[in-house]
Amino acid sequence: MSDEGWVQKVIVGIVIGNLIVLSTFFLGPRMQFLMAHTGLTSNQLIEKAGSLDMPNQLSQTYKVANRIRELTPVSATIFMPPGDRLEGSFRSAAIQILYPRKIFFGEDGKFERELKEAEKINVSYFVYSPEWKPEFCKKSFRIELTDFGFGMCRLEK
Repeated sequence: MSDEGWVQKVIVGIVIGNLIVLSTFFLGPRMQFLMAHTGLTSNQLIEKAGSLDMPNQLSQTYKVANRIRELTPVSATIFMPPGDRLEGSFRSAAIQILYPRKIFFGEDGKFERELKEAEKINVSYFVYSPEWKPEFCKKSFRIELTDFGFGMCRLEK
């Protein structure tokens, strides 16, 4: 009888120990993040840096994409800087936020052709980054999207 009681106590101790570890290292930082950002919308939350154990690597992308969404109609065509297809980079985040807008990325095969065609359409926008074609938009027509160098302009007929 005493052997069975000892085994049960060890198992209960292991379970309690695991629950303490899980709540301390995984649940704790996430609850802290949620409590610190109570009342924010989901779009505002995705722009934050994230919890300590799981930082948001795309917070700047979400800031740019949310700003583009605020400034453009859903029927718009958006020309974005290149995004690494293999790593996913900001492509998936931008597509997720900007849907149903039509999006072309700088490395897409059809980018240059579509860009020439888009200049004939009313609702086309060009997004530049500090490293990618910042000179494309005329200074007077630039819309600054962020304080880290991203901007946009409307393509005119």
